[in-house]
Amino acid sequence: MNFVDLLLLLLQDRYEEVDIVSKGGNYGWRVYEGPLLFQPQNSTVANTSSADAVNAAIFPVLGYSHSTINKLGSAAILGGYFYRAPTDPCTYGSYLYGDLYASHIWAAPETPEGSGNFTAKDIPFTCASDSPIKCDFIVNSSLPALQLVFSFGEDNRKDVYVLTQSGVYRVVRPSRCNYSCSKEVVSPTNHPTQVQLSDSNKIHSQSSILMIAAAFLLFLRISL
Repeated sequence: MNFVDLLLLLLQDRYEEVDIVSKGGNYGWRVYEGPLLFQPQNSTVANTSSADAVNAAIFPVLGYSHSTINKLGSAAILGGYFYRAPTDPCTYGSYLYGDLYASHIWAAPETPEGSGNFTAKDIPFTCASDSPIKCDFIVNSSLPALQLVFSFGEDNRKDVYVLTQSGVYRVVRPSRCNYSCSKEVVSPTNHPTQVQLSDSNKIHSQSSILMIAAAFLLFLRISL
């Protein structure tokens, strides 16, 4: 299994990006904001740099425009973890990240693994019907009202958590949220069954209980 270090960059006012970490890497700022040429606001002077610096720029492997999040143009990328838990097999191996404003969470698999080629998918998310946290929804939307996303986390079992203003949420198996996953094995809830004893077993069990009780009384008798 190959591992790659990813760097999340919060840039200026147009683009958020994810980069593969490279020692001494030049990620293009401030000639580029993500893949876009950067032009400072309230400036008529072009943002120039040497041709070598521009040509050596490392462009992001993932990212999104601020306009994707809201019409105000404000956004802040947050994340992220490579999902390695068995809980959601359809997300396994993907890099999970989101935005501060809690309207988008992305899963990005690397194909093939170790290639540096990531494809982001804007994934739907909601609360499980049996969630221990009360789940309110945004008006006229199917999205849960998480308010703001602060961070992502991971436990020792590789399950991923999302820390939000309204609580901490864990990524669970898709069927709990009424989503389908072709790789998930869904089985009915197994209720514990009562073991029925035969008459001989009942007598044997009762005799064993009486013997234990007698031994306990004998122990008490000797101890007095």
